[in-house]
Amino acid sequence: MGPQESETGSDKFRLLVKFSSNTPVFGCRMFPIVRVTRHQSFLQLEVPSHELTFSWYREQTSSSFDREKVRCSVHLDMLAKMQCEECVKLNLSVKGSYHCSNSCYVDAWEKHKVYHRYAAETVSETLSNNQQEVRNVKSYGPDKYWPESDFVVGSSSDKNEKVMEPDGKIWIKVGSSKSYAPTEHDIGHHLRLECAAVDCSMGTNITPVNITVTDPVIYPPAHPPRSTIKCVWKSWNSGLEAHSSSDLTFSVLSYNILAGIYAIGNRYSYCPEWALSWEYRMQNIINEIIEYDADILCLQEVQRDHFEDLLKPALAKCGYSVLYKTKTKEVYTPNQYTIDGCATFYRHDKFKEIVKYELEYDKSALPFVEALEPELKKAGCFRLLKDNVALVVILERVKNEECFDGNQPRICVANTHIHASEKFPDVKLFQVVSLINGLEKIANSKIPLLICGDLNSLPLSNPHSFVSKGILQSVPNKENDPLGSDGIEEQQRRKMDSETMEPIFTNFTSEFTGTLDYIFFTVNSLRLESVLELLDKEALGSGLPSPQWSSDHIALMGSFTFTLERSSYQGQRLLPCLPSPWRTAAAR
Repeated sequence: MGPQESETGSDKFRLLVKFSSNTPVFGCRMFPIVRVTRHQSFLQLEVPSHELTFSWYREQTSSSFDREKVRCSVHLDMLAKMQCEECVKLNLSVKGSYHCSNSCYVDAWEKHKVYHRYAAETVSETLSNNQQEVRNVKSYGPDKYWPESDFVVGSSSDKNEKVMEPDGKIWIKVGSSKSYAPTEHDIGHHLRLECAAVDCSMGTNITPVNITVTDPVIYPPAHPPRSTIKCVWKSWNSGLEAHSSSDLTFSVLSYNILAGIYAIGNRYSYCPEWALSWEYRMQNIINEIIEYDADILCLQEVQRDHFEDLLKPALAKCGYSVLYKTKTKEVYTPNQYTIDGCATFYRHDKFKEIVKYELEYDKSALPFVEALEPELKKAGCFRLLKDNVALVVILERVKNEECFDGNQPRICVANTHIHASEKFPDVKLFQVVSLINGLEKIANSKIPLLICGDLNSLPLSNPHSFVSKGILQSVPNKENDPLGSDGIEEQQRRKMDSETMEPIFTNFTSEFTGTLDYIFFTVNSLRLESVLELLDKEALGSGLPSPQWSSDHIALMGSFTFTLERSSYQGQRLLPCLPSPWRTAAAR
């Protein structure tokens, strides 16, 4: 069943409630869209100041909890038998809290402790009564397993508030905040949301209570894990030695996560409606990103409201700080104006921000448009003034015992999303050239450089060639193949184009299959140690997104080691001054 809008109303006002999908998914928080409007004959009236109240219920049935559905977060083929209590209390990823055995939990404990510490630092106050109840599950702890009987969420069902309908159906209250994340107890059951608009001055409802009932809660399929493949270098960096300290190795992820404003219409008709809802996709993408455990994340198509509501707080609990740059033109949705952009996350225990640069490509094109003849300016504005952006940051390793001559190595990370339309190849090239012209000044200051993003350009196209044949080299390279051996090489090779030695695809839909996403790096200062395994197109079905993979792009990741000599770190102290239209934030 697709998303439906339920409506209740009085003589004057109406209360509208809608879900992006009517099928709730275990562990994925639901955010209802709520509006109070006027009836057609009372358009002259002002909607009074009001507050919205929410009550969530689960249908009570004779069936017991289907624990056969919940899988271990580490061993996906095993049933979960225990759950981390602290993950639940700190509102961390639900899926990541389940384990199949005591040894599985113990093996994952070190990572759990890190996430618990990060999450605790972001919690400024304890949960109030207006939030979903904290679950006090009986089976927590390294030596405890689920009992044969159902375990408890919050207080016992007998003590929870209940609602009985005239037909005898009973609903048990499970939450009272605007959003709700279905738990393991909800799997297979309908949910019910009661919403009311209460007049702030009178304390009375301005409309009748709106009641919305969902389809049964489902348990989603897990995506298969992606391993990392070690790179064996033969000729690159032959005269440079990487520092032996593992503290000077870091990983970078680049991922176009498909903004919700673009995941609409019939373009992705092959994807189930519930798997296309932004609530499910965002939570699934967050889980995927956390699994990769990269030190630096370069994300594109990050929608502003989803960034603030879900992505930023979720990754803050995993120890990430973030920089965010939106495009320059907002898009209207049925509910609000919104916009997407580029977000660069980094682990604040490994890096600190030194300086940030922002590039708005329409501003870089403006001088060229202004120089056109009057009769050409209109066409020039339409063609060149696109709303794409680039976000560039210089990061420095956090001080540690492996510092060199008192200086820590720095890295410059550029994150960009180039214009998409295939009808504008000149615009794509112009934007890439604008970016590289600024980055060359940074590269000349001996700071290692990474360019991550969606170039919306195929391998060997002009934008791709301009980057890869200049001061930068793409990952990997045809002439010096970095892939390892022992059977892994052939497995990865068949997922790559034999001519370009780029992946066969990073974007896969029913309309297009090809490589648009890249990670470029300066080979004289960084050495590639490993890459993330590519996906097999034949195993993905009709296209992306899907229930397992929630974007139409795939994530790329590489692990790098600094190869600069110690004397070069001193040269990194001098920060370049980039010309207009680059905007620079104050150094920290």
